[in-house]
Amino acid sequence: MEQTLLAWLTRWGRRQEVGDLLGVHPQTVGYRVRRLRELFGDRLEDPEQRFDLETALRARRVRLPGA
Repeated sequence: MEQTLLAWLTRWGRRQEVGDLLGVHPQTVGYRVRRLRELFGDRLEDPEQRFDLETALRARRVRLPGA
């Protein structure tokens, strides 16, 4: 779900692009985003919250040397 959320945030909700990136059907993206909306609610619509979510997801991907 993290990958879906990050793809959704960085592709501004374009299902086809998100699906292509993740290798899933756009309907699958829609299902996953509905689940994400259940978890995050209005935060997915708020620009500041979207930025915070994207920043947190990107930070999780950073690998520190020697870690």
